[in-house]
Amino acid sequence: MSQRVPVGEVLNEAFQFGLHRWFTVLRFAWLPFVLAGAVAGGVFWFIFDQEALKALDENDPEALSQLFSSLKVAPATAMLAGVAALIAILIAYSGVFASIYRLVALGEDRPGIFQLRFDGPAIRVFWAQIILIAINNGIFAVIALATLTLNGVGVGEVQAAWPEFLRLMIASAADPSFEPTQAQMQALAPIGLLVLSGFFAAPVLIYVNIKLVPFPPGSASENRLLLFGAFRMTAGHFWSILGLYILFILAMIVLGIVYTLAMSFIELMASLGGAGALTIIGAIFTVVAFAAAIAYQVFVIGVQLSLQAIVYRRLKTGA
Repeated sequence: MSQRVPVGEVLNEAFQFGLHRWFTVLRFAWLPFVLAGAVAGGVFWFIFDQEALKALDENDPEALSQLFSSLKVAPATAMLAGVAALIAILIAYSGVFASIYRLVALGEDRPGIFQLRFDGPAIRVFWAQIILIAINNGIFAVIALATLTLNGVGVGEVQAAWPEFLRLMIASAADPSFEPTQAQMQALAPIGLLVLSGFFAAPVLIYVNIKLVPFPPGSASENRLLLFGAFRMTAGHFWSILGLYILFILAMIVLGIVYTLAMSFIELMASLGGAGALTIIGAIFTVVAFAAAIAYQVFVIGVQLSLQAIVYRRLKTGA
C-alpha cells in the first residue's frame, strides 16, 4: 500500500542526495556525457562546412536561409545523422539515469570511475524516455491540429509561416527597435495559433507528466516498463506530487539566481587583465568558473533525477 508523498521530506532528501552524493553522480555521468558531446560535435562537423558557418553573420535576418548553403551533405542525410546522434546521446544518458534511479530506489551503488551502462535497466529507461517524448508530442500535435482545424488553418500554412517567423526573430534580436509590419504580423497568424495550442495543451501535459513521474525510475528498478503501473501508482497523489514539483521549481529558481550572481562575480574576476598578480588572479578565477559550472550541473542532475526516484520509492514501498 503506497503512502501519501511527504512533500517536505522528499524535497529535503533530493537536495541532500545532490549534495552528499555529488561525486557519485559525477562518477556515473562524466564518461557518458563526454562521449555524448563527442558524438554531437562529430555529427555537427560531418553536417556543416565550418568555414561557411564562420562566414555567416548571425545578425543578418537572412542567415537562417543561408545556413542551408553551409551543409556538406544533403538535407535528408543531415536529418538522419541528427536523429542518429540524438538516439546515441539518449542511450548514453539513459545509462546515467538508470544508475541514479537504482541507487536512490534500490540502494544499488555501482563501483568504478568509468561507467557506461547498456544493460536492461538502461534500455528500459531509454524506451521510457522515448515513450514520454512520443506522448508529449502526440498530445500537443492533437491539440494543435484541432486548434488549427477549428480556425480554418492548414498544416501547410504553418510550415509556410515558420521561416518568416524565424527570420523576424533574428531581425528582432539583431535590432531591438525592429517592428514588423502589419502584413508580416498577419503572415504569422498560423504561428500564433501554435502558441495558443500550447496554452490549451499545458494542463493536459502537466497532468500526464505528473502521473508519469514514477515511470522512468520504476522502469529502471523493475523488470518491466512501468507506464500503466505509474498511472495506478500515482492515483490519489496527483496534488501532492504537483505541489512537490512546484516547490522544487521555486527552489531551483532561487538557487539559479544565487548561482548566476556568484558566477557573474567569478567571471568578472576571471576577466582581469594586466601584469603580475592580476594575471594570476584572472587565471585562478577562470579555473574556478569552469569547476563551479561543472559542480552546479552535477548537483542539479542529482537533485532532479533523485526526486523522481524518491517519489517512485515512496509510492512503491512507503519508505
